[in-house]
Amino acid sequence: MKEKDLPIDRTKHKVYSKNAKKCVQKLLHRYYDEKIAVKLWEKVQLQYCEYLKDEPALKDMKITASIYDPILIFAWYAVIPEKPPLEEVQQDIYQSFFGSFDLMGKVFDLNRRPDNRLASKIFKKANDIRVREIKMFPESFRMGSSSYDKENGIIRYSFTQCPNAEFARRHHMEDVLPVFCNCDHLAMQAIHAALIREGTCATSNCCDYCIVGDKSPIAEQYKLVTAKNGLLISVRNESG
Repeated sequence: MKEKDLPIDRTKHKVYSKNAKKCVQKLLHRYYDEKIAVKLWEKVQLQYCEYLKDEPALKDMKITASIYDPILIFAWYAVIPEKPPLEEVQQDIYQSFFGSFDLMGKVFDLNRRPDNRLASKIFKKANDIRVREIKMFPESFRMGSSSYDKENGIIRYSFTQCPNAEFARRHHMEDVLPVFCNCDHLAMQAIHAALIREGTCATSNCCDYCIVGDKSPIAEQYKLVTAKNGLLISVRNESG
Protein backbone atom coordinates (compact mmCIF):
# COMPACT_ATOMS: atom_id res chain seq x y z
CA MET A 1 0.00 0.00 0.00
CA LYS A 2 1.36 3.39 -0.94
CA GLU A 3 1.87 5.81 1.92
CA LYS A 4 -0.50 8.35 0.35
CA ASP A 5 -3.28 5.77 0.60
CA LEU A 6 -2.84 4.94 4.27
CA PRO A 7 -6.06 5.61 6.21
CA ILE A 8 -4.71 8.00 8.82
CA ASP A 9 -5.95 11.38 9.96
CA ARG A 10 -3.36 13.65 8.39
CA THR A 11 -4.57 16.66 10.33
CA LYS A 12 -3.21 14.91 13.44
CA HIS A 13 -0.44 12.57 12.32
CA LYS A 14 2.45 12.05 9.95
CA VAL A 15 3.58 8.96 8.09
CA TYR A 16 6.77 7.17 9.15
CA SER A 17 9.99 8.16 7.41
CA LYS A 18 11.60 6.48 4.42
CA ASN A 19 14.39 5.25 6.67
CA ALA A 20 11.94 3.48 8.97
CA LYS A 21 10.15 1.91 6.01
CA LYS A 22 13.44 0.69 4.58
CA CYS A 23 14.41 -0.79 7.95
CA VAL A 24 11.16 -2.72 8.43
CA GLN A 25 11.09 -4.03 4.87
CA LYS A 26 14.70 -5.16 5.22
CA LEU A 27 13.83 -7.08 8.40
CA LEU A 28 10.78 -8.66 6.81
CA HIS A 29 12.82 -9.91 3.88
CA ARG A 30 15.50 -11.20 6.23
CA TYR A 31 13.14 -13.53 8.03
CA TYR A 32 10.52 -14.32 5.36
CA ASP A 33 10.36 -15.07 1.67
CA GLU A 34 9.23 -12.40 -0.80
CA LYS A 35 5.56 -13.35 -0.91
CA ILE A 36 5.11 -13.50 2.85
CA ALA A 37 7.21 -10.35 3.40
CA VAL A 38 4.97 -8.35 1.06
CA LYS A 39 1.82 -9.51 2.85
CA LEU A 40 3.31 -8.80 6.26
CA TRP A 41 4.38 -5.31 5.18
CA GLU A 42 0.80 -4.39 4.39
CA LYS A 43 -0.31 -5.77 7.77
CA VAL A 44 2.39 -3.69 9.45
CA GLN A 45 1.12 -0.59 7.66
CA LEU A 46 -2.45 -1.27 8.76
CA GLN A 47 -1.33 -1.90 12.33
CA TYR A 48 0.54 1.41 12.22
CA CYS A 49 -2.67 3.15 11.15
CA GLU A 50 -4.62 1.36 13.87
CA TYR A 51 -2.17 2.52 16.51
CA LEU A 52 -2.48 6.13 15.38
CA LYS A 53 -6.24 6.16 15.99
CA ASP A 54 -5.63 6.44 19.73
CA GLU A 55 -2.42 8.44 19.67
CA PRO A 56 -2.19 12.14 20.60
CA ALA A 57 -1.93 14.56 17.68
CA LEU A 58 1.78 15.36 17.30
CA LYS A 59 1.98 16.07 13.57
CA ASP A 60 3.02 19.70 14.00
CA MET A 61 6.00 19.05 16.25
CA LYS A 62 9.32 20.19 14.80
CA ILE A 63 11.00 16.79 15.30
CA THR A 64 8.55 13.99 14.46
CA ALA A 65 10.69 11.04 13.32
CA SER A 66 11.42 10.18 16.95
CA ILE A 67 7.66 9.88 17.48
CA TYR A 68 6.33 8.16 14.37
CA ASP A 69 9.21 5.91 13.33
CA PRO A 70 9.17 3.96 16.61
CA ILE A 71 5.44 3.31 16.15
CA LEU A 72 6.23 1.60 12.84
CA ILE A 73 8.81 -0.60 14.59
CA PHE A 74 6.29 -1.45 17.29
CA ALA A 75 3.79 -2.32 14.55
CA TRP A 76 6.35 -4.58 12.85
CA TYR A 77 7.03 -6.44 16.07
CA ALA A 78 3.33 -6.80 16.85
CA VAL A 79 2.55 -8.24 13.40
CA ILE A 80 5.35 -10.71 12.71
CA PRO A 81 4.46 -14.28 13.71
CA GLU A 82 7.95 -15.22 14.93
CA LYS A 83 9.66 -12.68 17.18
CA PRO A 84 13.45 -12.57 16.63
CA PRO A 85 15.69 -11.70 19.58
CA LEU A 86 15.80 -7.92 19.62
CA GLU A 87 19.59 -7.90 19.85
CA GLU A 88 19.56 -9.36 16.33
CA VAL A 89 17.86 -6.25 14.95
CA GLN A 90 19.48 -3.63 17.20
CA GLN A 91 22.01 -2.54 14.59
CA ASP A 92 19.34 -2.29 11.89
CA ILE A 93 17.18 -0.01 14.03
CA TYR A 94 20.19 2.05 15.04
CA GLN A 95 21.09 2.59 11.39
CA SER A 96 17.51 3.66 10.67
CA PHE A 97 17.41 6.18 13.52
CA PHE A 98 21.03 7.30 13.93
CA GLY A 99 23.00 6.07 10.94
CA SER A 100 24.22 9.60 10.25
CA PHE A 101 26.26 9.48 13.47
CA ASP A 102 28.63 6.98 11.85
CA LEU A 103 29.48 9.58 9.21
CA MET A 104 29.71 12.36 11.80
CA GLY A 105 32.20 10.29 13.76
CA LYS A 106 34.71 10.54 10.92
CA VAL A 107 35.10 14.27 11.53
CA PHE A 108 33.52 14.83 14.95
CA ASP A 109 35.15 13.78 18.24
CA LEU A 110 33.73 14.79 21.62
CA ASN A 111 37.17 14.39 23.18
CA ARG A 112 38.18 17.55 21.34
CA ARG A 113 37.09 20.61 23.25
CA PRO A 114 35.74 22.60 20.24
CA ASP A 115 33.64 19.61 19.16
CA ASN A 116 32.47 19.11 22.71
CA ARG A 117 31.32 22.72 22.97
CA LEU A 118 29.56 22.50 19.62
CA ALA A 119 27.77 19.33 20.75
CA SER A 120 26.60 21.12 23.89
CA LYS A 121 25.06 23.87 21.75
CA ILE A 122 23.31 21.32 19.54
CA PHE A 123 21.85 19.51 22.54
CA LYS A 124 20.84 22.85 24.07
CA LYS A 125 19.01 23.81 20.88
CA ALA A 126 17.16 20.48 20.83
CA ASN A 127 16.35 20.97 24.53
CA ASP A 128 14.94 24.43 23.87
CA ILE A 129 12.71 23.07 21.10
CA ARG A 130 11.31 20.42 23.42
CA VAL A 131 10.71 22.96 26.20
CA ARG A 132 8.72 25.20 23.86
CA GLU A 133 6.76 22.36 22.31
CA ILE A 134 5.59 20.75 25.55
CA LYS A 135 3.32 23.75 26.05
CA MET A 136 1.56 22.99 22.77
CA PHE A 137 1.92 19.20 22.91
CA PRO A 138 1.61 17.97 26.51
CA GLU A 139 2.08 14.33 25.42
CA SER A 140 5.45 14.97 23.75
CA PHE A 141 8.96 14.80 25.22
CA ARG A 142 9.09 16.63 28.54
CA MET A 143 12.51 17.93 29.49
CA GLY A 144 13.99 17.85 32.94
CA SER A 145 17.30 19.50 33.79
CA SER A 146 19.90 20.71 31.29
CA SER A 147 23.43 21.96 31.88
CA TYR A 148 26.94 22.10 30.44
CA ASP A 149 30.14 21.84 32.46
CA LYS A 150 32.53 23.69 30.16
CA GLU A 151 35.61 23.00 32.28
CA ASN A 152 35.17 19.22 32.25
CA GLY A 153 33.29 18.89 28.96
CA ILE A 154 30.19 17.31 30.50
CA ILE A 155 26.81 17.63 28.77
CA ARG A 156 23.83 16.86 30.97
CA TYR A 157 20.12 16.81 30.36
CA SER A 158 17.13 14.62 31.06
CA PHE A 159 13.64 13.66 29.99
CA THR A 160 10.87 13.17 32.51
CA GLN A 161 8.40 12.04 29.84
CA CYS A 162 9.02 10.02 26.69
CA PRO A 163 6.22 9.33 24.14
CA ASN A 164 7.90 6.06 23.17
CA ALA A 165 7.81 4.80 26.75
CA GLU A 166 4.20 5.92 27.16
CA PHE A 167 3.24 4.12 23.93
CA ALA A 168 4.98 0.94 25.08
CA ARG A 169 3.11 0.99 28.39
CA ARG A 170 -0.26 1.57 26.76
CA HIS A 171 0.24 -1.36 24.42
CA HIS A 172 2.12 -3.64 26.84
CA MET A 173 5.24 -3.65 24.67
CA GLU A 174 7.81 -2.58 27.25
CA ASP A 175 10.03 -5.46 26.15
CA VAL A 176 10.54 -3.75 22.77
CA LEU A 177 11.42 -0.33 24.19
CA PRO A 178 15.13 -0.98 24.93
CA VAL A 179 15.86 -1.42 21.22
CA PHE A 180 15.18 2.34 20.86
CA CYS A 181 16.83 3.48 24.09
CA ASN A 182 20.03 1.57 23.33
CA CYS A 183 20.46 3.50 20.08
CA ASP A 184 21.50 6.51 22.15
CA HIS A 185 24.57 4.66 23.41
CA LEU A 186 25.52 3.51 19.91
CA ALA A 187 25.12 7.01 18.53
CA MET A 188 27.39 8.52 21.20
CA GLN A 189 30.00 5.82 20.67
CA ALA A 190 30.03 6.71 16.96
CA ILE A 191 31.14 10.28 17.77
CA HIS A 192 33.76 9.13 20.30
CA ALA A 193 31.62 9.88 23.31
CA ALA A 194 30.28 7.95 26.26
CA LEU A 195 26.69 8.17 27.43
CA ILE A 196 26.50 7.58 31.15
CA ARG A 197 22.88 6.73 31.90
CA GLU A 198 21.60 4.88 34.92
CA GLY A 199 17.90 4.94 34.09
CA THR A 200 15.35 5.73 31.41
CA CYS A 201 11.65 6.55 31.34
CA ALA A 202 11.18 2.82 30.73
CA THR A 203 12.47 1.91 34.17
CA SER A 204 12.39 5.06 36.31
CA ASN A 205 10.87 8.52 36.54
CA CYS A 206 13.64 10.05 34.44
CA CYS A 207 15.83 9.38 31.42
CA ASP A 208 19.14 10.92 32.42
CA TYR A 209 21.95 11.83 30.02
CA CYS A 210 25.53 12.52 31.01
CA ILE A 211 27.68 12.78 27.86
CA VAL A 212 31.46 13.05 27.87
CA GLY A 213 34.30 12.16 25.51
CA ASP A 214 35.06 8.45 25.63
CA LYS A 215 38.60 9.21 26.87
CA SER A 216 37.33 11.30 29.77
CA PRO A 217 38.26 10.10 33.27
CA ILE A 218 34.55 10.16 34.05
CA ALA A 219 33.83 7.66 31.28
CA GLU A 220 36.47 5.33 32.70
CA GLN A 221 34.56 5.16 35.98
CA TYR A 222 31.61 3.39 34.35
CA LYS A 223 30.91 0.32 32.28
CA LEU A 224 27.92 -0.58 30.14
CA VAL A 225 25.92 -3.62 31.18
CA THR A 226 22.79 -5.17 29.73
CA ALA A 227 19.89 -5.42 32.16
CA LYS A 228 17.49 -8.35 32.14
CA ASN A 229 15.06 -6.37 30.00
CA GLY A 230 17.76 -5.75 27.37
CA LEU A 231 18.35 -2.12 28.34
CA LEU A 232 21.94 -0.86 28.33
CA ILE A 233 22.68 0.92 31.58
CA SER A 234 25.80 2.49 33.07
CA VAL A 235 27.21 0.93 36.22
CA ARG A 236 30.05 2.39 38.20
CA ASN A 237 33.19 0.27 38.18
CA GLU A 238 33.99 -1.26 41.53
CA SER A 239 37.36 0.43 41.44
CA GLY A 240 35.80 3.73 40.24
